Amino acid sequence: MSTAPVWDAKNGVYVGNRAAGSDDVPSPLWIFGYGSLCWKTEFPHVEKCTGRVRGLTRYFAQRSQDHRGTPAAPGLVATVVRDEDLVKLALQDEGYTGSCVGTAYRVADADARQVLDDLDFREKGGYTREVVSVVHAGGTLDALLYRGTVDNPNFDASAIKDLDAAALTIKDAVGPSGPNRDYLLNLATWLSEVGEEDAHVAALVDRIS
Repeated sequence: MSTAPVWDAKNGVYVGNRAAGSDDVPSPLWIFGYGSLCWKTEFPHVEKCTGRVRGLTRYFAQRSQDHRGTPAAPGLVATVVRDEDLVKLALQDEGYTGSCVGTAYRVADADARQVLDDLDFREKGGYTREVVSVVHAGGTLDALLYRGTVDNPNFDASAIKDLDAAALTIKDAVGPSGPNRDYLLNLATWLSEVGEEDAHVAALVDRIS
C-alpha cells in the first residue's frame, strides 16, 4: 500500500521525516543506489554488485535542503527520471530509452528493518520508495530504490535544462552532510572506477572545475 506524503515546506522534507511510497519490499532485501549510496553506504550489507536499471536516467534535479544544502540555499543531488516523464517535460523525444548504473546491496534479514528505517530518514527530502529490476553480471534482481519523482516539491526540471545554473548551485551549496560539489565529484569518481560514462554528470563536473 502507498503512503500519502505531507510536505513540510519550511524544512523541505516530508512530515514525519520519512520517505514516501510503497510498503512493499523485495525479499531478500536489496537496495539500489545511484547517487551517494554508490560511495557512501553507511548501512550493513552482506553482498553488493554493480548493476543497471532500464527506463530511468540519472539527473542532478532534486533540490537538497537537508543534506547538501539548506532551506535558504538548497543544493542539487541525484534522482532518476522515468522515460515517459522526460518526454512529458520536453526533455527527451518520444521513444527515448534511458538507463542508470549504480550499486545494489543485499541486506541481511536481521538488519533489514533497521536499514529501512535509517534510509527512510536519510531520504526524507522528497524521495519515494519503489521496487525496480536491476540487471547485473549474474542476471537480474529486484531491489528497493529511492527516487525523487517529478511531482515531489523538491524536483527541479530547470536544473536539467540549464546546466550552467545547476553547476553554480552545486559549486556553492553546503549542507549538514557537507559541500554539494563533493557529492558530485565523489559520484564522478565512482562512475570512472566502474567504467561508466554519464554525460550529465560529466557536463556538471566540467562546469565546476
